[in-house]
Amino acid sequence: MPAPTSTADILEVIRKSQLVASDRLDALSCEAESDPAAVIRQLQADGTLTPFQAEQLLKGRHKGFVLGKYRLLDRIGMGGMGQVYLAEHATMKRRVAIKVLPPDRCDNEFARERFQREAKAAAAVEHPNIVRAYDLEMDGDVSFLVMEYIDGTTLHELVARRGPLDPGRAAHYLWQIANGLEAIHCFQLVHRDIKPANLLLDRSGVVRIVDLGLVRSELDDDALTRGEGAKMLGTADYLAPEQAIECSKVDGRADLYSLGCTAYYLLTGQPPFPSDKMSQKLIAHQTKPAPPIRGLNPAVPEGLAVVVHRLLAKKPDDRYRTATDLLEALAPFVKPVPPTEEDFPSPGSPSLARSGISLNGWVSMNMVDRTGSQASASGSAIRFHSDTNPKLPASQAQQQTKANASQETMPARPGIPQEVPATPAPKVRNKPKPPAIVVELKVPEKPKPIDDTRGKSTALKADRLFRDPSVEHHPSSIAGRWIWLALALVCGAALVGLLAMGTR
Repeated sequence: MPAPTSTADILEVIRKSQLVASDRLDALSCEAESDPAAVIRQLQADGTLTPFQAEQLLKGRHKGFVLGKYRLLDRIGMGGMGQVYLAEHATMKRRVAIKVLPPDRCDNEFARERFQREAKAAAAVEHPNIVRAYDLEMDGDVSFLVMEYIDGTTLHELVARRGPLDPGRAAHYLWQIANGLEAIHCFQLVHRDIKPANLLLDRSGVVRIVDLGLVRSELDDDALTRGEGAKMLGTADYLAPEQAIECSKVDGRADLYSLGCTAYYLLTGQPPFPSDKMSQKLIAHQTKPAPPIRGLNPAVPEGLAVVVHRLLAKKPDDRYRTATDLLEALAPFVKPVPPTEEDFPSPGSPSLARSGISLNGWVSMNMVDRTGSQASASGSAIRFHSDTNPKLPASQAQQQTKANASQETMPARPGIPQEVPATPAPKVRNKPKPPAIVVELKVPEKPKPIDDTRGKSTALKADRLFRDPSVEHHPSSIAGRWIWLALALVCGAALVGLLAMGTR
């Protein structure tokens, strides 16, 4: 539909969009505003329309403002596979983030399967440091994922705006991320794309992991990745060495390497290997040790630097074995620092999240590198891509801002309290020690005297049973009795023999 030029035209566009009640439109038609823009400004002033909706209506676009039970308020992320919108439930008025898989991608078996896998993984892992997924729905031929909306900023954008973070504050954010990874790994899942752009900081200081689009389960052989022919998945600046070789067989230690690269970025303002060429980054991750972090930021405690460099070990066996082990190593350096209003983009200001940074669970594939060129993926939006370097020259930054001028920034939540409550300091986890194994060695008892009646004849037992107990019987007297008895028997036998001979 062409752009409206009159009041009647703009009212007709608004009526078709179903964004404004009919009685409100009838009242506007009676006021007879001659300028369509004036009508839109009036609806914006009373909060009926958002800037995103107003912009689309003035262009004559009236379709796509409603998806199922949700009304779209703003576009907060863009990418090669679709877009992410801020939306509001029609009845509950709850604001959510909606990730849309467009119709042209719904016909792609791999894109559809990966979209469903992301939804299932996000719904299975319930944790304060992971963005929650509410529902997976269809509206016609459009699939969309309903997720928790976070009013905040990415850690990538925070460092790009404010510079390297205080070590204690960075350790606190890393500690929260490790908590989220611990929950993900408990489900035998691997994120495979941990980076500052996939980490959201809200206004209370809580960091959440987003975008499970590249997640894999360690319980299967990742036939999805192999079936679509993807050799590498992830982001070049934060890619583990083993993930660049065989991304379908990595385990949770690949996420810990990516977290080490993220820690390096938070503390120095740059990734470990900031190169213009993707091939150089890949080679560096495989062969070169990361430059000493204290050489770029001497304020980093030596112990924290040791933790980061252990995360960046080339061999998985040389890193921390689990996220739980990392939590204990980070705890001594944590210093909770509440964020300030300067940490978040102001309404109407250009946002780095618009230039290819993932937001609310979305990875944009049209990244802008330091040379200003687009590093888009070939064939599939979930394939290998390079992250945006925040330190762009002024001229390139202006070009990037102009290229995204038509996109709206994240709206700020009204009524933000002046004092942001501090998040509690993490507690060192004391693992329950297994009970000590005590072996009790018993003192051997003295052997009991053997009963001398065992194995004896019945006659001897009877003799002992019926003999006079008042008479003391010594062994010598008993033996003598046996001798006399034997002699008597011999004599008796001789006497019997003599008698027999006499009778003959």
